[in-house]
Amino acid sequence: MKQHEWQRYQKQARHTLASAQRDYEAQDFDWACFKAHQAAELFLKGWLRSSDCFVTGHSIQRLLAQLPASVSISEGLQKCAHELDKVYIPSRYSDAYSEGAPMDFYDAENARMSLDCASTIANFVEGLVANGG
Repeated sequence: MKQHEWQRYQKQARHTLASAQRDYEAQDFDWACFKAHQAAELFLKGWLRSSDCFVTGHSIQRLLAQLPASVSISEGLQKCAHELDKVYIPSRYSDAYSEGAPMDFYDAENARMSLDCASTIANFVEGLVANGG
C-alpha cells in the first residue's frame, strides 16, 4: 500500500465527514447527506488507489465491488452503500425534483442515516488499513 496516497485521501475524507456533521448540526440536511456520500467515496477511493487500483466514478456500491474478493463485505455495508448512492445527485441539484429544492426533501433522519453509513464505511476502510491491507 502506498501510505502517502492513503493518508492524502484519509485526511480529506475525515475533513469531509466532519464538515457533514457540522452541516447536520446546522440543520443543512441536504448538504450533510451529500457530504456523507463524498466522505465514503473518498475513504474507498483512497484505499483502492493507494493499493494500485485506479478507479473512477462515484457509486459507493461500485467502489465496494472493486475491492479484492478476499475482502468480506457485509450486508449492512452493502445497504449503506445503496443508501448513500441514493443521495449523491438529488441532494444537491434542484432539477432532480419536479418542484422545490433539495433542502425541502431532506430531514434529520435522512442526514443521520447518511452520516451513520459514512462512518460505517470509514471504520470498515480504516480497519482494512490497520490490518495491513
